[in-house]
Amino acid sequence: MTAPAASRTLNLQTQAMLVFFCATAYFYAFKLNLYWFDWFEFSQGTNWIYIPSGLRLLFVLVLRGLGGLGVALSSIAVNYSFGDPEAHAFNIITGLISGASPCLASYLCLHWFKLDTQLTNLNARVFLNVSILFALVNALTHQLWYFWNGQTHDFIASTLAMGVGDWFGTVLVLATASLGIKLYKLKQN
Repeated sequence: MTAPAASRTLNLQTQAMLVFFCATAYFYAFKLNLYWFDWFEFSQGTNWIYIPSGLRLLFVLVLRGLGGLGVALSSIAVNYSFGDPEAHAFNIITGLISGASPCLASYLCLHWFKLDTQLTNLNARVFLNVSILFALVNALTHQLWYFWNGQTHDFIASTLAMGVGDWFGTVLVLATASLGIKLYKLKQN
């Protein structure tokens, strides 16, 4: 195995730690979102601003399947912690959708927007397209599931609200991260 190939492979312990980090960060971002924006909810599970969406995008773009797995496990924990603990199928499938939808969106970004796996061609225009696609794929997959289970009665309005909330959450998280990085660089100089 060449040195670059060896540096790209992670041992099982490192992979588990990355999944645990993603799951923990996503879980606490959900709690933070509840604290700040619970009053701004459109319907059950649909928020006008959803901070964890930005983490979901970041984790899956950078860590691929490991990020998706962390998001899925965290979403399952969120569903059991804040939803109906007896709705096993709903909680698990909703969590799996939360982890799989950003992976699907990432796959579509690689093919439709020619986004390379190292993210070297991620500029403002491409990022706008990527963030919109992530928000739409997530909203569509969740709302199809919610509608099928009778959790939402207005599929179109709920899908639009969730898409907008995911997009705003993504922009808010990534703008904050960008500002933090700029401030850190200024402090270093």
